This record gives sequence, structure tokens and C-alpha cells, in this order.
Amino acid sequence: MNFHLLRTWALLAACLGWIGPVLAVQPKIVLISGEYEYQSRQTLPLLAEMLRTNLNAQTVLLLRPEAADQQTIPGLEALDTADLLVLFMRRMTLPESELAHFKTYLSKGKPLVGLRTASHSFENWKEFDHEVLGGNYHNHLDNKLTPTIALAADAALQPLLFGVTGWTSSGSLYLNNPLRGNCLSLLTGTVAGQPAEPVAWVTTNGTGRVFYTSLGHTNDFKEASFMRLLQNGSRWALKLPIQWPYAAGPHVKVEIAEFDRLRQTTSAPVLDVRTPEEFASGHIPGAININMMAEDFEAKVKQLDPDQPYLIHCAAGGRSARTCKKLETLNFKFMAEMPAGFNGWEKAAMPIERKK
Repeated sequence: MNFHLLRTWALLAACLGWIGPVLAVQPKIVLISGEYEYQSRQTLPLLAEMLRTNLNAQTVLLLRPEAADQQTIPGLEALDTADLLVLFMRRMTLPESELAHFKTYLSKGKPLVGLRTASHSFENWKEFDHEVLGGNYHNHLDNKLTPTIALAADAALQPLLFGVTGWTSSGSLYLNNPLRGNCLSLLTGTVAGQPAEPVAWVTTNGTGRVFYTSLGHTNDFKEASFMRLLQNGSRWALKLPIQWPYAAGPHVKVEIAEFDRLRQTTSAPVLDVRTPEEFASGHIPGAININMMAEDFEAKVKQLDPDQPYLIHCAAGGRSARTCKKLETLNFKFMAEMPAGFNGWEKAAMPIERKK
């Protein structure tokens, strides 16, 4: 790719909304805690704070009374003007007048984010799991079997997974296979000796978008990947752009798979800082060559927009690290470096272009 196309690409990225200021719109998000097992009274406020900060959202938190015999959620009128519902309930038998608020909200094609026990929220609307969430909850594995969470193979390039990697969850693995046909699995959970189960997916309910995860143990909220997943899922449900997954500041180091996902699903250009000779012998498709050893290197990078994202690599990590440090002194804010470099990329049998 011609170097002079770079500024056009950067401007396109800005127009597409991958990077930018806090959103001008202010969605109203209603979060409902209606369970006692997973301490959602403590964890949903953490999520609400993140949504206020990152989505410029107005949040309303509704709580089930602390007395377990009270089958009610005060304040459900807030759903009448909500733009998004975040639901964390478990086995409640609501009065029909309160259940109607949920059914009316969803009948309008409004979006939903469901967490953990949301699959069995309603004792008097048990079809909710299959009809709305697309799920098939039918028990869980032993609490002592902690599942390993990983990206689903068919969803590895989904923007919904920006900034999301695997971890070990402290919660039991919910059994949900098979999902409804129009669901896209995003994450899977596995324990030894058992088949993998979907633990996060997206679907639609009429015209409304639905994101659900069976994760949501208290310790999951301590995982940066889980919180990023919830932010991405909320953005997707609201039809807001899913932004660059990393905060402004020092460059981040990413693995080959994450580098490839960012390459294919964002407008961030790939900067190959090797020599022209190395570049000609093989390079990542679409990459732009800026030789960091050349005398005009600084002059060239000063032509770039420092407020846009860039994917940076060299042969094996040394020159790319020095490049990122240099760009940081020039106030570049969004950089992902692949320390494995082109050597690691080639060894992993990733796509390569060669000059003919």
C-alpha cells in the first residue's frame, strides 16, 4: 500500500467512529438486580459506573428487596423510557403487572443484556430463556469444576471480542447446548472430561438485539476481559460502534491472534517498520512499510494522525518496541505492538503477501 494513503485511512477510521470522544448521545440503561446468589447488588454498580464512563450513559439501578419473600422489583416504570435493559435476576415470581413491564419493553424491539441467572429469571415466564435469550439452560456442572473460558472458533474476528481474552471463571459451567438456531456463540467454557458449552452469545428478539452470558460470578467482575465483554455487548445491543479496545496511553503488546483480529475488524493500518528489502521478501497483506532505521523515519511518522490507532510490528519485536516508544514521545495514543513480529506471524502460517 502507498504510504500516502495512510492519512486518508486514518481519517476514514475517525469517520467510522473507531476512536473518538465520549459519545454525544446519552442512552438510558436500566440495570436490574434480582438475585442473592452472586452478589449482583454489589457487582452491577461496578458495571453501571463503567457504562456511565465509557458510553456516556444515564444508568438506573433497580434492586429486589433484601427479604427473599418479597417477589417484587420496585421502580419498573423506568423500563418505559429505557434504551437498554441489563438483567441479573433469578427465579422470581413477579406480579403480572410487573411482568408486563418486561414484556412490553421487549415487544417494542428494545435491546437486552442478560447475565448468568437471567436465563432463569422468571418462574412465571419460563419460556423467556428460549424465546428471548435463545438459550437452553438445563442445569450446571459441579461448583468445584472451574471452567476455562476461551474465544469461540467461529467468532474470533468479531468486534464484540475486542480486548477479550480467556480466563478461568470461578462460577460453575452452565449447560446450554444446543442454542437456538439464530444465536452466534462468542465464548465457550470447558472443564476436563466434558464437552465445551457456550457461555456468551448474541441473538435477536424480533428486531431487538440480545447479548447474553452465563458468566457473572463475583470474581468474573474482577477480570478485565469480562468487563470489556460487557461493555462491548452493551455497545452492540445499543447499535453503538465498538471502539478500539485499549485505553489511550502507552502502547499495548498483543498476541498474533489478537493482532490479526484487530487487523481484520478495525480500520487501524498495519505499520511494518522493517527495511524495504525485508518487506519485499514477504509482509502482512495491506501493511505499510516505514523503515524505522531510515533517516526520514521521524519525518514520515509525523505525517500520521496521532489520535488514530495503529498496529505495529517488525521482524522479532526489537524495532517495533523502539518505534512505539518513539511514537509515544510524539503523543500517539493508540498503538498495538506484536512482539512476535513477522517471524512469528510467518511461523504461525498466517497470510503473507510477497512482491512479484
